[in-house]
Amino acid sequence: MSLRDRLLEPRGLFRGALFKDMLRTHFDADGLQAGTRVGAFRIVRELGRGGMGVVYLAERADGEFEQNVALKWLQDARLSPESAALFRRERQFLAELSHPNIARLIDGGRTDEGHLWFAMEYIEGLPIDRHAETHRLDERQRVALMLPVLQAVEFAHGRLLIHRDIKPGNVMIDAGGQAKLLDFGIAGLAQESDQATAFTPEYASPEQRALGAVGTASDVWQLGRLLQAVLAAGTAQPPSRDLQAIIDKATADAPAQRYITATALKYDLERYLARRPVQARQGGPLYRWTRLVQRHPIGSLSAALVTLGVVALVGGFLYYAAVERTRLREARDETLAVNRFLNEDLLGAGDPFIGNASDAPVSDILEAGLEKAGKRFPDHPAIAGKIMVAIGHTLNSRGQYASARRAAERATRLLAQADGADASSLGEARLLDAMIDIHSGEPRAAQQRLDALIRDFPFDPDDDAPDVLAWRIRSSLAWNQQLLGRADLCARTYERILRRTRDIPENELGDAYNGLSLCQSQMARFDEAVRSARRSEAYAAKLNGIESGAASLARIRIATALSGLGRHREATTLLHREVVNLHRLLGPDHGTTATYVNLLGSMYLCANDNTAAAAWLAEAVEARRRTIGPDHAWTRGATAQYAVALLRSGRSEEARPYFERMESTRQSVDDVGSQMWIDRALGEWQLRRSNAEEALAHYRSVRETALASSDRFRSNMHAIEAGYGLSLAQSGRTQEALAAYERSIAAIPDASRCSSPLTVDAERDRQRLLAASQSR
Repeated sequence: MSLRDRLLEPRGLFRGALFKDMLRTHFDADGLQAGTRVGAFRIVRELGRGGMGVVYLAERADGEFEQNVALKWLQDARLSPESAALFRRERQFLAELSHPNIARLIDGGRTDEGHLWFAMEYIEGLPIDRHAETHRLDERQRVALMLPVLQAVEFAHGRLLIHRDIKPGNVMIDAGGQAKLLDFGIAGLAQESDQATAFTPEYASPEQRALGAVGTASDVWQLGRLLQAVLAAGTAQPPSRDLQAIIDKATADAPAQRYITATALKYDLERYLARRPVQARQGGPLYRWTRLVQRHPIGSLSAALVTLGVVALVGGFLYYAAVERTRLREARDETLAVNRFLNEDLLGAGDPFIGNASDAPVSDILEAGLEKAGKRFPDHPAIAGKIMVAIGHTLNSRGQYASARRAAERATRLLAQADGADASSLGEARLLDAMIDIHSGEPRAAQQRLDALIRDFPFDPDDDAPDVLAWRIRSSLAWNQQLLGRADLCARTYERILRRTRDIPENELGDAYNGLSLCQSQMARFDEAVRSARRSEAYAAKLNGIESGAASLARIRIATALSGLGRHREATTLLHREVVNLHRLLGPDHGTTATYVNLLGSMYLCANDNTAAAAWLAEAVEARRRTIGPDHAWTRGATAQYAVALLRSGRSEEARPYFERMESTRQSVDDVGSQMWIDRALGEWQLRRSNAEEALAHYRSVRETALASSDRFRSNMHAIEAGYGLSLAQSGRTQEALAAYERSIAAIPDASRCSSPLTVDAERDRQRLLAASQSR
C-alpha cells in the first residue's frame, strides 16, 4: 500500500476532508492538460478544484456538433472507495434531476485507466452574489433572483434529495439571467441518517458543524444564509425588516424553528414581493394594514381616505347583506335539500340500514341517483342539472359511457330551461358531452361539440387569471386534437393554456401536463415528454397519492417517452407495473385499461419482443371488443398490431385469418392511426409472402398518409420507408428502392427507436444492391 493510501484509509492518520484535499492537490497537482481527450470531449482549461474532484472546461471533440461542458474528473478512483462511491452517487443524482434551474447532466463514464468523470451543462456567468453586485440589483430584484433557486431545491427535495452545500459559488447566473444550481457532490437522500462530514464552514448549518444528522432543514438554513449573502453583496444597506425576519427564521439554530420546507420559505419571499404580510414577521393589525395600503396605493390621497373608503365599503356590505338575507335563507334551504339527496338518495343506497342494495356496484348507485335527483328537486332544475353533471363525470371516468351520456343530456335539458342557471353551468354539461365522445373513441363528434363551446366561451391568452371553464374546454380540445392525428396542434394548444394557470385547479394542471407529454412523444420530442409527465405525476401524487390512477397515467406517459428514447426494457418494466395497477383500480373492462394494455403490447412489439407482444395484444383486442365493440377503429388497429406480432413470432397461420379480414374491411376504418397500422400490417404480410405489388400498394398508402399528416407519425417514417423500399426492390425497381432506403436512414434521428425487423432487412438489402451496382 502506498504512503498516500495508508494516510487516507478510513482509520488512517489523515482521514479528514481537509487533509484529503491537501494530499489530492499534492499528489495530483498537474491534473489534465489542455487537449487531453476524455470520452467525446477535449479538455480546454481547469475551472476549479474541490474535495470531490477537479472541474474542467471541455469542448465536444467528436465532430457531431459544437458544445462546451463542465467536465468533473475524479483524479484517482483508487484514492478511497468512499470518494469513488460519492462521485458515482453525484452522477446518479444529476441523471435523475431534470429542472430548468439545475445544471443538467450530459454524459459520463470511466476511462480505460479507471478514472471516473461526468460532463454537465457549462454555465457561463457569475455566482449569484457577484451577479447581484455587478448588475447593481435593488433589494426586490435580488429576492426575485433567489426564487428560481428555491424552486430548484424544492424540486430536489420532492425527489428526497438534500443538496447540503448551498452557497453562492454553487449558484450561477447565466448570460440570460437564469439561475442554475450546481454541485451535488455531497448531496444525500432525505431518508438517510448519515453524518455529512464534508461541508463549507461559512455556509454549514449548525447540525452540519456538529456532525449531526442532516435533513431538508439544513438546506433551508443554507438558503437563508444564501439570501443574506445575496442581499449584502456590494452594499452596506441592511435588509428590510421583512427580509431580516425571513433570514432569521430560515437560519434559526433549532431546525424546528425554521421554515418547515423550502416551499414555505419561497412562499414568504413571494409574499414580500407581492407586498403582503410575511409570516416570519408575525406582525399585528397595523403591519397588515400598512401592507394593504402598499399593495393598493392611491397616489396623493392619505391613508385616512383609504380608511374612509374601507368604512364606506363596510357600510355598503352591511346594506348588501340586509338585502340578500332572504336569498341566503333560500340558499340555506337548497343546501339542506342537497345534503338530504346525498345522504338519503345517493349514499344511503349503499347503507344496509337505509337502502336495500348495500352490495350494489357504485355505477348502479350513481345511475339510480340520476332518477332521484330529478324527483328530489322538481322546483330547482338548476340544482338537479348540476348534480347530474357531477354524476355524469364520475360515470364517464368509470367507463359507463351510455349512462354518462344520459346524465349529460338530462343535465343539458334541465339547465337550459332553468331561470337561475348560469351559462357556465350549461357549458359544463355540454363539455361533459364532448368528453364522453373523447373517452368513447368518437373524436370527430367531440370536435363539433368543442367548436361550439369555443365560440361561446372564448379564451384570452393574455389574461393572467383565465376563466376556468374556457381553460378546460381548450384542454379537452388539445386532447381531442391528438386523437385526430394532430399532435402539433395538440402540443401548441397545451403550451398556450399552460402559460396562464393562475386560479386553475391543480388536478386540471396535472391532466394538461399529462396530455402535453403524450403529444410531445407523438412528435418525437421525448425528453420534453418525460419532463411534462414528471410534472403531471407530481401534481397527481400531491393531490391523490402516488398510487392513484392519475399518478399511474403520468408514469405511463414517462414509459411512452422512454420507449421513444430507445430505453425499451426500462419502459416496458414501468408500463407493465402500471397496467397491473390499472387492472386493480379500474378492472379489465374499463376503456382506459384496454388502451394501456394495447400500448404495452405495442411497446413489446417496438422492442422486438414479439412473444410478449402477441400475448398482451391478444388481451388488448378482447378488451377493446368488450369496451367499444369489434367494429370500432381502435379495435381494428389493435387487431392489426396483434396480427403483426403473430407474424413476427413465426405464427403466420394463426395470423392469416386476421390479415384476410383486414383486406376486406380496411376501407371502412375512419381513424388515421388505426388505418396506418392496418396498411403497415398488410404491407408486411404481403411482403413476407413475396406479393410485391400488393405490398407496394399498402406501403404507398401508409407513406402518403404519414407524409400528409402532422408530426405525429414522423417517428414511424424510418420503418415505413424501409418497408416501402423492400416492396420496390421485390418489384425490381432498384433505384427507387435505394432512394427509399436513403430516406429511411435520413429519418433515423426522428425515429422512435423501434427494433423493426423491416429496418434490418432494408439495410441488408441496401448493402446488397450497392454491392451489385459497384460490381457492374
